[in-house]
Amino acid sequence: MRGSNWHTDHSHTETPPRATTLHAVTLPSEGGDTQFANMHLAYDALPDDVREKADLVKCLHIWMSRRCPRPMGTIKDGFDPRVWHPLVRTNPDNGRRALYMNTARIDEFEGIDLDEGFDLIDMLMEFSTQPKFEYRHSWRPGDLVIWDNRAVMHQANGDFGDQYRYLYRIIIEGEPVLDANGRKLGEAA
Repeated sequence: MRGSNWHTDHSHTETPPRATTLHAVTLPSEGGDTQFANMHLAYDALPDDVREKADLVKCLHIWMSRRCPRPMGTIKDGFDPRVWHPLVRTNPDNGRRALYMNTARIDEFEGIDLDEGFDLIDMLMEFSTQPKFEYRHSWRPGDLVIWDNRAVMHQANGDFGDQYRYLYRIIIEGEPVLDANGRKLGEAA
């Protein structure tokens, strides 16, 4: 099912969405919740040494990474977006830092070797998706949910069998991603 792994929307683009909205149109009789993980809170709760390490790592986000948990569709007409984003990004609106991850998109690392990078991502995913950082939304017809795509991961739950779940999605244009120090990648200190 689309969206059934923890992710942030369109991280493979240079300016990922600022926010995402979902509006419930058709829902199954049970199941189909969406889980949200607050990456500000997860980052703040990390041990100091892990936080300091994460602050220095950059990740290559691509359309379909080597560890993508589901097929993303065929790349057509040279469509192969690749962009480096910091593992920790700063929200330009409030200056808060947050982990910035997408399990389907991260493919390489800068500042850490490949195996160590994926080990770090695995540890951070397990840590950041603990119930204490999560909100689980049980959909009702007409619900509208909006979240800050820069600091929240989400995943859909495919626990509704062959029933139908249809939500309208609108994404709100974003801005260049800022690193843990509030700078664009490549910008001088």
